[in-house]
Amino acid sequence: MFIALRMILLCLFLGWHVNQVYSFKGNPTKAFQDYFSGVNQFKEGNIKVADQYFKSALDHIPTNFTFCISYALTQGRLNKLKEAEDLLRKSSSLMRGSTTEVQEKKALLSFFSGMIQIYNSNFDQAQISLNEAKKIFEKLDEKSIVSIIYNAMGFSIFVNQGMNFDKFNDRKLHGHIYPVSLFRSATYFQKSLYADPSNLFAQHNFKILNDTLCLDISAPFIKEPKIKLSQFSFDWQEKLLNKLQIQPDDEIVFLIDISGSMVTEKVSCTGLDRFRTTQWLTNSILDRVLSDHQVGIGTIGGDCKSTPAAWKKAGNSSIKNIQATISEIIPEGSTPLARIIALSPELFSNSSKGKKSLIVISDGANTCPHPEQPICESAEILAEKKIKVHVLSFLQNTVSHAAAFADYDCLTETTSGKLLYLEDNQCQMNNISYDLMQACSLLLPPFEKSKCLGASIPNLWMFYKSDLFIEKKLKF
Repeated sequence: MFIALRMILLCLFLGWHVNQVYSFKGNPTKAFQDYFSGVNQFKEGNIKVADQYFKSALDHIPTNFTFCISYALTQGRLNKLKEAEDLLRKSSSLMRGSTTEVQEKKALLSFFSGMIQIYNSNFDQAQISLNEAKKIFEKLDEKSIVSIIYNAMGFSIFVNQGMNFDKFNDRKLHGHIYPVSLFRSATYFQKSLYADPSNLFAQHNFKILNDTLCLDISAPFIKEPKIKLSQFSFDWQEKLLNKLQIQPDDEIVFLIDISGSMVTEKVSCTGLDRFRTTQWLTNSILDRVLSDHQVGIGTIGGDCKSTPAAWKKAGNSSIKNIQATISEIIPEGSTPLARIIALSPELFSNSSKGKKSLIVISDGANTCPHPEQPICESAEILAEKKIKVHVLSFLQNTVSHAAAFADYDCLTETTSGKLLYLEDNQCQMNNISYDLMQACSLLLPPFEKSKCLGASIPNLWMFYKSDLFIEKKLKF
């Protein structure tokens, strides 16, 4: 009996530590498409539509952490606080993965919890949650996200005021702001800019308060950063390797998109086309970091049935041979992603030692349906084989690219990998899981001098509650 009990406990322990396996209640492809549609609708300020998309995504895959916290955010934004808090509790129970992955999810949970409290005017509670998120993201060295959090904290200090009715203005609900609150708020926007000088929302908020109070507070501003190619190379490699957590004994297979668009589109910050950028960076990483790895390579190109231009199993070729292969490839054709992903497990060895990672570098959506094995089904097979899929995309997360990102995200989420995309102007490797956070950036409402309490209180300011959370577009 004791032996049986020990076996049960061992199974439970092991089950907790294996890669996350999703319960696909509905159509996984539709779920990820709905999620990306929801993110883009939220970016455009269409909160009710985004809410419906996130609900649909979660209905299809009820165990997906990202879908759950996203749905919690829109419920909170629609002032359904109880429903949002219930979804946050559910999200907390869905956190799985490595120590770093769980920490990241805790930070995301704290951030969205803070935003939900801001949307529902619980500003003191919001500060606690946002501060918890900030601490974790600082340890993860996610400076642009730390900047967003500081901006949200500055906003919550600004609007954390008692509300009054103005009998001279149709009893419109408004808050009074004393100069001390304006100053405290400004210091948080300053911290936001020191974390990320290119944060336009923090720039806007800081400048308004600095000008209003005639403060002598400085902060860095960057509108069009100048990127050197050598610096881009270094940053790209360092951030990529840190995010993907590649270890010396891992097997690595690069799956490179060689479709025609890879040579017709340029990466503005490098001055190279997408394929030459891929060649340069992949070779550079191989040369500098992966000398002791077992490495393989496959290509995504040609037509729907053509043989891949390169197909070398991990461990069968030297690093120099792989580099030479990458340098000799000539891009052509379309993007038969589904078929190549279905074949990709054969590029790995049968060894059970060490971790296995498939790094997909692409700039487009799947162009060849593979009815026998859709991408999400291939993702499940890769997860069962303990192969993590990481996707590096040259695309931006917009409505027009929702189908591509749905496939990418199904691959990475299902296998506990990372989905990163290159921000074209600044050459930053952005984590797609932070896109919804970027959409939560806040602008201060308009404010003006108040005369509600007479001349006895100089420098009293006021803002109207109806002006909070109005979706605005910045113009610089």
